[in-house]
Amino acid sequence: MRTRMFAGAMAALALEGAAASAALADPRDEARVRQTVLAVPTNSDLRAFDAIAPLFAEQVVVDYTSLWGGTPDRMTPQALMTAWARVLPGFDATWHEIGEIEVRVTGDQASATTTVDARHWLGEGFWRVTGRYEFTLSRLEGRWRITRMALAATGEEGERALVERAVQRVAGGR
Repeated sequence: MRTRMFAGAMAALALEGAAASAALADPRDEARVRQTVLAVPTNSDLRAFDAIAPLFAEQVVVDYTSLWGGTPDRMTPQALMTAWARVLPGFDATWHEIGEIEVRVTGDQASATTTVDARHWLGEGFWRVTGRYEFTLSRLEGRWRITRMALAATGEEGERALVERAVQRVAGGR
């Protein structure tokens, strides 16, 4: 009986300690994590790939399996920017609108989640994906870097085929 009471008390203290450390996270770190996450969709819509690459760690896991199937990819930021540059400029416009960014910082690790409403236009065509982005970040060399980015798609409307048309447009020089 005493062993269970002791174990229960220790578990309660551990939970209390975890909650306290999360509550004591430096608001500046939370702000920096939010800035890092916000910069990804903003700069992708602006096609500012050189501004996005430094936001990622040397290797990043990118997971779009909820939309495209397959398995998550591990790649360099440069490889990711090359992939995005092969498709995004082919659209007439994109707008990746994100919601409130929920952040949790624990030491040099952080997670951030936000809703996303990604709209893509090409000619008269339109393609929209909604869902939730989940980011994992690490503080590396004093800066927050994204180590994992995953999309949990919850909805899609319009013409998915616009993606291939955008790729062809970029390959053909518009």
